[in-house]
Amino acid sequence: MKYTLPILFLAVLTAVPAYADLPQCSAVVQAANQQLAEQNKRTVQDVNKLTDLLKTLNRDNVLPTEYVTREQAIKLGWSGKAEDSLWSTWALNKKVLGGDPWAGKPAPGKGKWYSADVDSVRGLRSSKHLIYSPESTTRYLSTDNDVTTVMLPPCQ
Repeated sequence: MKYTLPILFLAVLTAVPAYADLPQCSAVVQAANQQLAEQNKRTVQDVNKLTDLLKTLNRDNVLPTEYVTREQAIKLGWSGKAEDSLWSTWALNKKVLGGDPWAGKPAPGKGKWYSADVDSVRGLRSSKHLIYSPESTTRYLSTDNDVTTVMLPPCQ
């Protein structure tokens, strides 16, 4: 029992350098945008917002508070139609859809995968999605309604 704390401390110390070796999330997003541009795909416009989203997922393993699932949005008064803005409902002002199971195939890996809209404008659905799993630090980005994806490696 007396060795538990030192072993735990040692485990934390050895994990820190691995995290420190990870690239910055902003560099990962910029590299993904470059890869998308080279493939003649649409790029992410709000690089800072996607960078913050990745950092929040890495730190808290949950989406930021501005994200709501489709079910939550409908309960709060959204029609559920992609052509209708979430923001037309007062309770959903400044909200973005995210947290629903990812329906794309094939799944990037084992476990459950979810999606979050990226570059949503005025509360309208976006064709750009971050695909993530609580079980993985690797994320995926699609800018064409999940037809193709670009891998986003773990970042800090």
